[in-house]
Amino acid sequence: MENILKHLNNEIYSLYSCALVNRRWCKMSVPILWQDPFSVERSSLFIPIYFSSLGEGEKLVIMECLKEFGINIEFSKPLFDYARFLKILDIFRLENKVYEWMDLNKLNRLNLNDFDSRTTPLITLPFKLFLESGAILHEFGLYNSEFLEFELEIFHSFEQNVQFTQDSNIYLWL
Repeated sequence: MENILKHLNNEIYSLYSCALVNRRWCKMSVPILWQDPFSVERSSLFIPIYFSSLGEGEKLVIMECLKEFGINIEFSKPLFDYARFLKILDIFRLENKVYEWMDLNKLNRLNLNDFDSRTTPLITLPFKLFLESGAILHEFGLYNSEFLEFELEIFHSFEQNVQFTQDSNIYLWL
């Protein structure tokens, strides 16, 4: 059954349906669904699930950050350790999904000029979660970001968790 579900990797709606069949199918489908959540074709509605998986202190940082943009959020306990399932991470797409989610949750549309260093924790804390969760990436994309502090944190974090990108294809865009 797992082999069949793995072949449905790009069939998001089919995998969602499989996850609803029963507990066993759910446990097999969810890791596949969460391998590449930042892909272009997926909605950004999953972002709060990663925020919910953070420690209490980190959740407070996220809440304060979001309040500055007029977004109030309450966290519920996630059903799975979703960060552990991550296999493909592109920092540019991570940023875009966070901004897209913020835009969906704000009454007035956000202007890209509104994003500055105040949003850095919204990117760095989920990344820290991915590192600490035990996720092992197959692909990792890093680009020349305005968040120099974030890039330095990434390289420092790699030193602490070599397994994170051990067998990864790493892409750098400058």
